[in-house]
Amino acid sequence: MEDVRADLGALHARMAGIGSRLGGDWAEKLERQLHLDLGTAECAYWHSGYYQALADMLDLMTKPQPIDDTADTSNLCLAAG
Repeated sequence: MEDVRADLGALHARMAGIGSRLGGDWAEKLERQLHLDLGTAECAYWHSGYYQALADMLDLMTKPQPIDDTADTSNLCLAAG
């Protein structure tokens, strides 16, 4: 149970950090919504991040283990789609 709390704490901390950036210095960039345009780098990055989020959640749900703090690290997975 303690591992689950640590995992949830790591996820909450990651969300808080990303949320502050989304509401702050990234807000203007998001207004243009370039991630919705297929074939753009923004679309690839968005899908790559979404893919990794889904993979993280599946790992958490199927193989309970501590999540290391991977905030602001490169993703070695290729963009999906």
